[in-house]
Amino acid sequence: MNIIKKIIVILSVILSFIVSVPAFAANCSTAPDMLEEILKRGKIRIGWINSKPFQYRNMRGELEGAFVNAGNMLGEELLKVEVEWVEAKWDTFIAGLQSGKFDIVISNVARRPNRAASVWFTKPVVIGSQTFLVRKDKNITKLSDIDKPGSNVVVRLGSAAHITYTENDKEFFSNATIKSVAPPALPEQEVASGRAIAMGAGSVETQQIARANSDWAEVVVLPESPRSVGAGFVMPQCQHNLLHYMNTFVDTIIETNFMAKQAEIYPDVVLDAVVAPTRLIGDVK
Repeated sequence: MNIIKKIIVILSVILSFIVSVPAFAANCSTAPDMLEEILKRGKIRIGWINSKPFQYRNMRGELEGAFVNAGNMLGEELLKVEVEWVEAKWDTFIAGLQSGKFDIVISNVARRPNRAASVWFTKPVVIGSQTFLVRKDKNITKLSDIDKPGSNVVVRLGSAAHITYTENDKEFFSNATIKSVAPPALPEQEVASGRAIAMGAGSVETQQIARANSDWAEVVVLPESPRSVGAGFVMPQCQHNLLHYMNTFVDTIIETNFMAKQAEIYPDVVLDAVVAPTRLIGDVK
């Protein structure tokens, strides 16, 4: 009887696997072609998340940034469609994609495995590393200077740093407490006021903040700091044609040194974090 039960269990597991594979394939096979829909509609809706210098509102309330220029080029020059920018947030942009609030997200979104379970990413456009924004007068040079009992490390809610220190690398801090803040609160203000010992974020963001607050702020990169998986653009799952088009678009950005040109407009773009073009087959030496 025990043998029969074991056989039944094994067969049920195999059957459930066989059934689940066609179900997943059926979901993708019935998904609408969003690239075709965008072209027919004559408009692409691009989600964006506030993060200077990639995408932000300037003093006049106008949307600008390196990736804003990239998105406008994508829509107006390449797809030949109208561009509509839709504001999103780090902790809700995936839900916005899934609900159809926007077609794609063009922002510096880290390509995290937990995010990839719900959305699709292009290849990376920028690759940085996790860093810490700290006060100069704290003389922070090593991890133990930050990872102390009673110390707070602040991160943006839903950001790559938030995911890193609360999900992917939960054991990174043994003593310090991770504190997440959501807009309109600014995590750097927590550091400036002394309520937090450090702000965890990507190198582009922390260096930009440090340059704007050079009187008190500096960036610390620790040997133990987690390395980034890179940032790409995002779209809903099952969009093969759109993913192929967007990856080709990313190739164009890389091969034409688009981001290096944007660094001339936005000095806060860190060129060391930009994916550099490589020699292509057939290039003239």
